[in-house]
Amino acid sequence: MAKKAKGRDFYGQEVTKLIDEACREFDVSQEELDIEVLETGSAGIFGLCRKKAHIRVRLKEKARPAAAETEPAEVAVTENGFSETGAQQDTSPGRQNKAAQRQSDRKKHSAKKKKDTGAAPKETEKKNSPDKGGHKRSQEPVQPPSDEAMARVKADICELLELMGYPSEVTLQVEDTALRCHISGEHEEVLVGSEGRTLDSMQYLLRKMMAGVLPERMMLSLDAGDFRRRRAEELKERALALAEEVRETGKTQAIPALNPAERREVHMILQEDKTIRSRSVGDGLFKKVLIYKPGSKSGRPSRKRKRRSSGRSKEN
Repeated sequence: MAKKAKGRDFYGQEVTKLIDEACREFDVSQEELDIEVLETGSAGIFGLCRKKAHIRVRLKEKARPAAAETEPAEVAVTENGFSETGAQQDTSPGRQNKAAQRQSDRKKHSAKKKKDTGAAPKETEKKNSPDKGGHKRSQEPVQPPSDEAMARVKADICELLELMGYPSEVTLQVEDTALRCHISGEHEEVLVGSEGRTLDSMQYLLRKMMAGVLPERMMLSLDAGDFRRRRAEELKERALALAEEVRETGKTQAIPALNPAERREVHMILQEDKTIRSRSVGDGLFKKVLIYKPGSKSGRPSRKRKRRSSGRSKEN
């Protein structure tokens, strides 16, 4: 019994596109291929947990001899029409022209791939690198999201709120490099959560969901009621009050559990004050901000203390 030839696997978004790709790779029509669909693919939920389509393709038995004649086109052919392996090659003008065309197509595809993957980063570096005067060149403006992308974002937020059991009104507004999504209605307080934890978690999830929908460098911001404005004012008052306390007592103070945007806000508020310093410490999305005097040991980790504790543990 003849052993079944090992197939070639193709992965992508749609089965039909994978079949077309396989026909191009094998240089035959679909009727000459034995196609096994292993996975049809899935868009997932809210764009997450997507599964790629997966097919396994083999040449049918009748198609293999013809394919075997065309495949060794890249093997060197001697003057008497034999390859280095000793098999006679089809050196007819039609066959050679077809092989030459395939090689030309491969070279064009390779050149295009190098251009897409290699030239673009260099161009980006050139545009964003400092000029001779030491000033950074301005970046290209961020492309605004399309109407389809805006509709997709709004629909997904509304669906998420419906599933949570808190249907609300959602409005979108584009400001520079940010797409600001605003939730309003009777459920604002519960959607914000304790110190904005629920709102921040929803924002993080939506950013992951919309990563492939929004233009590059377009940031998604989620707000409920006027929480972000009130939170920014509270952080400013708190940061300035703690900075004053640090100047008077010399003791390091901390604002715990801030998201990246809030930490950046605190650092910007305190950056003009040369008498104190601020830094973020901790792991994960939410970190605390330390406010301390320059030269204070509390502003940096103590290596000596760590070494001593590790030495004691070894002795014990």
